Amino acid sequence: MKKLPRHRVFDISDTGIHLRVFSADGMQHTPVDYAHQDDYYMFGFVESGECDIHIDFNSYRLTAHCAALVLPGQVHSFVQATGLNAYILMIDSAFIEETSKRSFEQYTLGTQTVELSPEQQTELTSLFTILAGKLAQTGKHPQALALHLSLAIIDIIGEAITSKQTAHSLPQRYVEHTITFRNLLKQHIEHSHSPSYYARMMNISLMYLNEAVKGTTGFSVSQNIQYEIVTRAKRSLIYTSKSVKEIAQELGFEDYAYFTRLFSKTAGISPTDFRKNHK
Repeated sequence: MKKLPRHRVFDISDTGIHLRVFSADGMQHTPVDYAHQDDYYMFGFVESGECDIHIDFNSYRLTAHCAALVLPGQVHSFVQATGLNAYILMIDSAFIEETSKRSFEQYTLGTQTVELSPEQQTELTSLFTILAGKLAQTGKHPQALALHLSLAIIDIIGEAITSKQTAHSLPQRYVEHTITFRNLLKQHIEHSHSPSYYARMMNISLMYLNEAVKGTTGFSVSQNIQYEIVTRAKRSLIYTSKSVKEIAQELGFEDYAYFTRLFSKTAGISPTDFRKNHK
């Protein structure tokens, strides 16, 4: 049975900052091609070429002049690359401001990638090149300088994200309600699958919660609940030896058959066949 690895930033860096550089001429780092979780933020920048990645069972193609964001705890893996020249910045969450964390969480409700302007591309190329040079120096890494460079990189990617959010602006209360709902869902999914349960917890009407969540994510409250159930079930099917019935019970289903129908309808495949396909 596969095991889901969880990487910690301080296992690879004593400063909480780590940079991986990929070169089409000969990769300086080997991509992590197995599914895993991290306890840190990851910011990727594709300078040229392209690559495919999986994040929480969704597929993304990153092309030249594109950035990607992976939040702590998201299950992800590298799939393949063609002529890839890219950088991946890994940084401890303690260095990220709370306002930025909320902005990143809001953005990843819809996607994990963002296109960059020519100016942003030039700035990121320069900053990543300088950061790579500083971290490659022998002796103790200049932590303060590395942190400043890293935060400048994050600010530029954040600027690109903010500009996309502004272009598709929604009422801020919609976004706040959606983030609150998603956080409650992660905490209480085993206890309740009822949309009205979460509306009551938030002290708002179900109609209004649906309006906010659908406006922000494109999917209803019920669909978000089903997605969370199926995502967790997929992880358990791949990375544990628990039976489908045990997984259903852990996710709060007394009716094992109903869980199987919901999974099959949402994922397009039965739990048993999904497990077989990922052995």
